[in-house]
Amino acid sequence: MVLDLTSRTEKLLTRLGMWGAVQGSSSLVVALILSVALLESLAPSVVRLLSSGPVNSVHVFAVGIGLLVGMIGYFAGDVWDRVIFEAWYGPQGTWLDAARRPFLVFPAGSALKRARAQAAQALPRKPDTPDTEKGVYREAVKIARRQAERWERIEHPLILSRFLRGLLWPCLSVACLVFCSAAILPSVGAATKAPLFLLAGGGCLALTFLCLVPYSHLRVEHMLRLYQDVAAHHTKKKPERR
Repeated sequence: MVLDLTSRTEKLLTRLGMWGAVQGSSSLVVALILSVALLESLAPSVVRLLSSGPVNSVHVFAVGIGLLVGMIGYFAGDVWDRVIFEAWYGPQGTWLDAARRPFLVFPAGSALKRARAQAAQALPRKPDTPDTEKGVYREAVKIARRQAERWERIEHPLILSRFLRGLLWPCLSVACLVFCSAAILPSVGAATKAPLFLLAGGGCLALTFLCLVPYSHLRVEHMLRLYQDVAAHHTKKKPERR
């Protein structure tokens, strides 16, 4: 199902000629718009709390913080790759041996583990880095990049995963801000507003989760395509050497 959805998304974006936009600055624009929109949705509630305060200042603050959160989230997006995804599906990943989907929604890691091992065996030049498993990915990328058509197919899920990755920090950051605000409200005599802020924070967390699941699937799909491509082409070339 996920592979089918990935393929359909690829075909749609190709038909619309939008791969350049997804790969370019549009992901940053979407991250900024999302951050500002989430904070602006809470602005009316804040304005009602500050009935005697300047209304425009609340909106300016929401836009300013939203832009800041969006920028930081976009440019710090690789943290999800290096920390979260690596902990789940890296060489020592928690879910790398999973034959079934963790929590029923995240991709199983067993197929990725097999594909990585096959690619490691197929590499014509073994990785020269201390971390052999990470070196397999780098060497596989070098090989795949030599042919543009092969790399284009491999890169498509990676592009989509980076697009979704740019939305993770904004959603999570806004959720943290909203939860902190909910914790402060009782101390300023606005405890009745706390449930609304908690609900909004929960919604932001739900958005984070809704982006995290397809991000994980797309990232795994990218690596599967990469490793399978390297292993398949090496196998084809093997008889020529004999």
